[in-house]
Amino acid sequence: MSEIIGVPLGYIMWLMYQITHNYAWAIILFTLITKIILFPLSVKQQKSSAAMAAFQPKLEKLKKQYANNQQKLQEEQMKLYSEEGINPMASCLPLFIQFPILYGIFDVVYRPLTHILHAGKDAITAATEITRNIFTADGGAVPAYFEHRPEIYIVKEVQKDPSAFSSMAEQFPEFAEKVVNFNNKLFGIVDLGDIPTLHPEVWNAAAVILLMIPIMSGIIQLIMTIYMQIRNKKMNPDAPSMGGMNIMLYVMPLFSVWIAFKYPAGIGFYWTMSSLFSFVQSIVLYHVYTPEYVASLVEKDKKKRKKKNRPNMMERYQQIMEEQMAAQNGQNGQNSQSGSSKSKSGAVAAKVSDDDEEEGTSEVKISRAKQKEYEKMIIREARRRQAEKYGEEFIDDD
Repeated sequence: MSEIIGVPLGYIMWLMYQITHNYAWAIILFTLITKIILFPLSVKQQKSSAAMAAFQPKLEKLKKQYANNQQKLQEEQMKLYSEEGINPMASCLPLFIQFPILYGIFDVVYRPLTHILHAGKDAITAATEITRNIFTADGGAVPAYFEHRPEIYIVKEVQKDPSAFSSMAEQFPEFAEKVVNFNNKLFGIVDLGDIPTLHPEVWNAAAVILLMIPIMSGIIQLIMTIYMQIRNKKMNPDAPSMGGMNIMLYVMPLFSVWIAFKYPAGIGFYWTMSSLFSFVQSIVLYHVYTPEYVASLVEKDKKKRKKKNRPNMMERYQQIMEEQMAAQNGQNGQNSQSGSSKSKSGAVAAKVSDDDEEEGTSEVKISRAKQKEYEKMIIREARRRQAEKYGEEFIDDD
């Protein structure tokens, strides 16, 4: 999946690198472009979150009213969602979209030769073998992640000693030159292919900046989380504390730190820039989408739907639920009617049997007149039940 998503993202990253000639700046521009592309979804998410905050008191009232009837509570909640035009899952959509993009970023960062320098597969295969031989020379060992991300190690080795790849010069004359000129340094000193660590070989400026990438990623996420909590509380002060959700919000900063320490610095740098842009975006959107403004938008949406006579998603869902319940009730009614008819049939049969036994016959025989009377009774009973079901007046005639 990461390779499939990585191909189109790789072309965007390649274009950004052609503009900036710097991998770090390419990541920054790439992050900004993805935020701009996803901005309509972010606006929708913010609008939905603000609407949910204003909607929360009504929801709490229903929970208190139907505390002992969960089925009725669910029905009333769906009805309220439908009336207000609110989709409770709308705020989750941007989050679901961001994760595939993150997978694509993994592939782009792992394979700079493929996505940024557009080196051919044969050249990468040849360079991989040379790099492996460099590592195993003099009894050395291949790095743990070499098989999963060989292109990052190839870039390091080519930039360290281009002459080691001179055997490729005849078949791939431009390969070594492209890799040597590949500017994958942040601030000119930090290799974005390196993995941040708490125990570097040497504590220098590059090691400190590399360490700060995961830390800054977690700090920005934490600040954004606290800001969102404060804004949500201000928008809806009566809302109850959602302990589980709060825990998840504070887990995200830790997740950011883990991501940045686990993978090459390019991943952590993208995650940091993405969090920073998201934080700025949240500040803007929270100031625009105030509770009053959201309430006016919700009313406009209601009027538009009424004018177009088109139900929203929650209304369609409610219609489906009501149709299913009606079908189920109808089936239960038919079963009940069938059971009643059978009881009536048994009663008539018993009556006929008693009459025949009084006449001294040993076999139960129903005359044609009694058969017709029995059939009329069944039809009359069915008509009566139908009239009761639909609130109509039942007229007992033949």
